[in-house]
Amino acid sequence: MKKGLLFIAILIISTAAVSAQVDTTRVSRLSRDSILIGDQVDLIVDLQLQEGDGFVIAAPSDPLAYGVETIKGMTFDTLSIKKGKLEIEGRMTLTSFDSGSYALPPLLAVIANAQGKTDSLIYRGPELYVNTVPIDTATYVIKDIKGQIGYPVTFKEVLPWLLLALLIAALAYFIIRLIKARRENTTLFGKPVQKDPAHIVALRDLEKIRKQKLWQNNKQKQFYTAVTDTLRYYISERFGIMTMERPSTEMLEDLKKQDVEPKTFDKIAALFGRADLVKFAKYEASAEENEETIPDAVQFVNTTYVSQLEEEGGDE
Repeated sequence: MKKGLLFIAILIISTAAVSAQVDTTRVSRLSRDSILIGDQVDLIVDLQLQEGDGFVIAAPSDPLAYGVETIKGMTFDTLSIKKGKLEIEGRMTLTSFDSGSYALPPLLAVIANAQGKTDSLIYRGPELYVNTVPIDTATYVIKDIKGQIGYPVTFKEVLPWLLLALLIAALAYFIIRLIKARRENTTLFGKPVQKDPAHIVALRDLEKIRKQKLWQNNKQKQFYTAVTDTLRYYISERFGIMTMERPSTEMLEDLKKQDVEPKTFDKIAALFGRADLVKFAKYEASAEENEETIPDAVQFVNTTYVSQLEEEGGDE
């Protein structure tokens, strides 16, 4: 419908001053006279207009009637246009959840033609009958409420849980094997871990320390700490002496009791003494002393390792 501002103004004025004399009284209709509880039904309004007329139907209340609910508001559709005459159909969808008879209220439609004349149409409301589901009381038997229906569990439903259980089991097995391997010093598959001999480890670490050039870069404390830690590890593995977390003097007393050449022992004792001064007394060792530290440590490792080989050869 064409609705201009002029029509809207005319419509407001005409609606406010509607004559008590109604031109036409009509009846809206239902798509079905009766429904079951919860079903839906359409309330239909038919309009016949001249081409160029405008119209409006006053918005019905919601709910339309007590016990009747609106599912879909009023919508309009043009059914036909013949010789300048239009047939318009308006529909709104209703429902009810209570049985009974409901008198639907009238609807007001206002039509304005091109000359500004307005007509008011009142559509009487029809009766809506809402029925319950019929029950055959002759054969009806009250039964207990059925329990929950049990369906068989399918493999597709079990599969995710099965995979999760396998994953947890595999993870637990891996953790147990890892802990056991660390305790027994083996690989995850039970093979013994091949450790390098103590003298090889010591000589390799001393070479790394030499290449780092710590004391040349004014890092004497780090230099002597690295050297003495390497020697402590070697002495512990070679002689079975507790060396870590012990004062150098106590460790050297135990080392002196071993089969170590006096000259070799004196050099290593001097090295540890100098290291203690550097680490704890802020002593600055000379370049000559620093130069002699790595060679003295290497000589100590080689000399004591050779003596170990001689001892092992003599035992055989």
